[in-house]
Amino acid sequence: MEVGFFPLDRRLRLVRHSWSPATIKNAVEVAIQIPSYARAATSLQGLTRIPLSRSSLQQLTCEYGERLVALQESEAEAMVRLPAGVSEGEVWRAIAEPDSAQMAVAMDGGMVNIRGEGWKEAKIVAVSAVETREEGSAEPVVKLTRTSYRAGLWEAARFANQQWAEGCRRGLEKAQRVVCVSDGAAWIWAIVAMCYAPRCIEILDWWHAVQKLWELAFALWNQEEQHSHAWAEEQKALLWAGNLRQLCRELRRLCPRGEPLPDKIRLALGYLFHHRWRMRYAQFRQAGCPIGSGSVEAGCKVVVQERMKQAGMRWSRAGAQAMLALRSILLSERWQEVWPTLAPVPKLA
Repeated sequence: MEVGFFPLDRRLRLVRHSWSPATIKNAVEVAIQIPSYARAATSLQGLTRIPLSRSSLQQLTCEYGERLVALQESEAEAMVRLPAGVSEGEVWRAIAEPDSAQMAVAMDGGMVNIRGEGWKEAKIVAVSAVETREEGSAEPVVKLTRTSYRAGLWEAARFANQQWAEGCRRGLEKAQRVVCVSDGAAWIWAIVAMCYAPRCIEILDWWHAVQKLWELAFALWNQEEQHSHAWAEEQKALLWAGNLRQLCRELRRLCPRGEPLPDKIRLALGYLFHHRWRMRYAQFRQAGCPIGSGSVEAGCKVVVQERMKQAGMRWSRAGAQAMLALRSILLSERWQEVWPTLAPVPKLA
């Protein structure tokens, strides 16, 4: 006989909580969408007539989010470690088919306020199918679709495994072409080199490159001067046309060798030089590659900021990790698929 077990619980398919599985699912879904546990609890009661306190809703969200975090950790570990008895090069798992011949992966980070730690970076990956169509122009029109996310408070090494697991789930291993568009963060390109080289096309996000041109213009001339704006627009046109050599000659003319450079100019020049082979934008566009990292920047906003950066919010590390995992699944449109793995329904006797 089970101590503390009420037979009606099994007949009603109740789990260890006093709410039905359907109620728990709806409660957690509301909690990860409305940017306040208190407001989510009030909204849930108004919709369902089921009273649920703010603390109970937060506890449920953390509990099921932590289950998802554990599942993701197991999945990521399984993707990078060979099972016992399997030799190197042997096929030991199914490889997913990609949604399109060309797939895009982008990485970035957003800050979350963690209690006792301060602002910490939540890293996020966005994986998208790339659709192109010809419209009579020299360059195909590029559109990113079916974007999925994975986010968490991971160091770069652990994040590398997590983003690889998401990439494998989306079929990047079989894609004819993988394109990575991101900003200039060193940790991003180290992960790209480790996971996707040499077949990956690496592209520096267009708007980050343009931002560096404006930084150079404002450092060379006063920000208020009309000449700085005209110069930046001229260099932007050169960059867009793929004329990097002329752009570099112009910079060399303005910054002769042998003369000390102000720090801002030196850093911006170093940035452009380091990423020069990721800035062949005309060639990338003609090949039908995306040149903007809008997918992951949008992910930072919808996955992180909309729910986790409201006024005065501070999170426990576990609570933030749970929320990031749940929102990633929800906003990847995988909620119905993944939820049953978090809340298995007890079998009837």
